[in-house]
Amino acid sequence: MKNILKFALPIVFILFHTSCSKDKVESLYNEVNVTLKNSESYTFDLEIAGDEEGAIIKTQATNFQNSELVRDITTEWSLVYKYEPLPGYVGTDFTVIETCTGGEFNECQTKNLIRINFNITE
Repeated sequence: MKNILKFALPIVFILFHTSCSKDKVESLYNEVNVTLKNSESYTFDLEIAGDEEGAIIKTQATNFQNSELVRDITTEWSLVYKYEPLPGYVGTDFTVIETCTGGEFNECQTKNLIRINFNITE
């Protein structure tokens, strides 16, 4: 029994120390409501320009002709979300974007979920 405790206690200590030593990631949630005509497009600047910062689409819109994240010379290297509804579509749609900012290398200090709700009219 003593031998088991000699080996088990250091392992438990190491596992506990490893899990507690990770940096906490702050999470935020924002919601944006947008009304646009089915002939219009929408651009949302995420105001992210750092090399180690980025975003992904967590939930893709469903009634779109174009729904994408773009970061190139046309956006002056700022990350933007672009949306264009299906031609003739009237109704609602939404997308959820997760951003990662404030980190170095592969780490992220702040994760932000942004839900964009679209009300599409004629």
